[in-house]
Amino acid sequence: MGLSASKVVVGTRGSRLAVAQGEFLVKHLESKGFKVDWKRYTTSGDQWLNGPLDESRGSGFFTKELEDALLEGSVDLLIHSLKDVSLQRPEGVQMACIPRREDFSDWLVMRKDAPKECVIGTSSVRRERMLSVTFPEAHFTWIRGNVPTRVQRVRDGEMRGEPLHGTVLAAAGLRRLGLDLGDLDVRPLTPEELLPAPGQGALLAETRSDRNDLIDALSDLHDPLTACCVELERAVLAGIGGGCQQPLGALAQALEDGRIRLRGAFAFGTAIHRGEAIGNDDGLLVSTVLSQMGIS
Repeated sequence: MGLSASKVVVGTRGSRLAVAQGEFLVKHLESKGFKVDWKRYTTSGDQWLNGPLDESRGSGFFTKELEDALLEGSVDLLIHSLKDVSLQRPEGVQMACIPRREDFSDWLVMRKDAPKECVIGTSSVRRERMLSVTFPEAHFTWIRGNVPTRVQRVRDGEMRGEPLHGTVLAAAGLRRLGLDLGDLDVRPLTPEELLPAPGQGALLAETRSDRNDLIDALSDLHDPLTACCVELERAVLAGIGGGCQQPLGALAQALEDGRIRLRGAFAFGTAIHRGEAIGNDDGLLVSTVLSQMGIS
């Protein structure tokens, strides 16, 4: 492509994390001769700070403004946290790549003086519903804002005039930001304790369908195994007929023998309905997990 390569405008959400997680993709494009500029957006999800996120907020809560800008030509490439992306891709929008996945787990970030009957802040109905079973002695409240803001509120020990002892955050975001958490207790949660959101830890780069130059330039960052796993997880989400704010966890992992282990967990009322299947048939894996969770 050489020095005459075209300019690329990359669109992301405006947070420090959104930029940090896309930097390696930008550097990759620059190494191929592209001149890259950033354009940051405040999405509907970033503006809503008055309560928890749930299915009532609709789909594309963190991506619609970005995809509109892409189709209008204001930007040329989008970089998303894949767990925030709605199941339906707008016409004219094309996947450029899904890079290798980062840590998929959630981390419990707590004050060191937190009591057993602690107060945990989260904006995720999945985290609240499932952790209320894992940690029945805990109380939950909603918390909004970017990752550094949530961590600081835990350090402050209060929010809205009430005690706050901890929060739950995606390990991938904390790793990408490189925050110093030495003054806090950090506990990685196992999938048995809290199954991650579909696509958690993975990124998605999107462009317009006519930008074959970007699709070609990013093709060597595409990780087929990650793409396969997150597709299965999102198929479980599609099977319950919901958007990314559903109280659903799903995780697909490759085993040493080449088969895929797919797990799902759906919080309904006060119970968590779980399913698990191992095999190579994508459709059978998904249908088995949904059936075991009581979803036909």
